[in-house]
Formats: sequence, structure tokens, C-alpha cells
Amino acid sequence: RDLQGRISDDLGLLTALTFLRLSENELMAMIPPSLGRLTALKALALYNNTLNGTVPDDLGLLTALTWLALDANALTGTIPSSLAQLTALSILALNNNTLHGKIPSDLGLLTKLTFLSLRSNELMGAIPSQLGNLTALLSLLLYRNSLNGTIPDDLGLLTELTYLGLSNNALTGAIPSSFGQLTALARLVLHNNELKGTIPAEI
Repeated sequence: RDLQGRISDDLGLLTALTFLRLSENELMAMIPPSLGRLTALKALALYNNTLNGTVPDDLGLLTALTWLALDANALTGTIPSSLAQLTALSILALNNNTLHGKIPSDLGLLTKLTFLSLRSNELMGAIPSQLGNLTALLSLLLYRNSLNGTIPDDLGLLTELTYLGLSNNALTGAIPSSFGQLTALARLVLHNNELKGTIPAEI
């Protein structure tokens, strides 16, 4: 847990790697794009460091990844649409950074995701209805952003969800009656928004 400095570009030469975990250290500076050469990787965990700069587009080349965890750093910029190429992903954690811009609608292509956490960033715009395609999701955590617009009815298609966290945004409109289909939900967290209307009887 005492590693410091930058992640070496030369790690991109280790093309047989299937697992790379450098989390919970004191690593800083940017994530090197050369990690995109590690096409055998199934897990890349860089969480709990002080990494900054943007999420490299090159990570979209890691099509064998099932686990990508970049949370709890100081990453900026937008979520690259290239991440939609990671169709084997089960876990995507980008929370607790300073990412901004919109949630890419192409994330709806990641149909093997069971855990998606984008919470505690500076994301804005509407929640893409395409997230309703992620029918394997158990947890969808989008709270503590600046998301606006209405909650998509399509989230009612996520019938495996046990935790849906949309609190502390600027969401408007009514709570969708489609949430009545989320019969596996154990936690539904919608506070600190601008929702109106009645609580649907279906819930």
C-alpha cells in the first residue's frame, strides 16, 4: 500500500497479464494509455489512489475485461464512449472522481454488467434510457451527480436490481410506475431531487 509515483508506461509491455491490481496506494499522474495493449486483462483495479487526468480511450481495447475499477481517484474529463466496447464487463466502478459530461448511452451495450457505479462525480444531463438494456444489473448507483430530466421508464426493465441509488441529483417529474416491476429491490434511494406527484401504487 506504499507504492508512489506514476504508473510506468512499460507495464504496457506485459501483454500476457490477465490481472492487474494497483489499488490502495499513493499512485499519481495519468493512467498510461499503454495499458490498452494488455488485451488479455480480465481485471484492472486502480482504485483508491490519486490518479488524475482523463480515462484513456485506449482502455476500450481491453475487450476481455470483466472488472474495471477506477474509483476513488481524481480523474477528470468525460466517460469515454470506447468503454462500450468492453462487452464482457461485469463490474464497472468510476465513482468518487470528478468526471463530468453526460453518461454515454452506449453503456447500454454492456449487457453483462451486474454492478455499475458512477456516483459522486459531476455528471449531468439525462439518465440514458438505454441503461434499461442492462438486465443483469444488481446495483445501479448514480447518486451525488448533477443529473437532470425525468427518470426513464426503462429502468423498470432491470428486474434483477437489488439497489437503485439516484439521490442527490436534479431529477424531475414523477416516480415511474414501472418501478413496480423491480420486485428484487432491497434499496430504492431517490431523496434530494425535484421529483413530484404521488408515490405509484405499483411500488
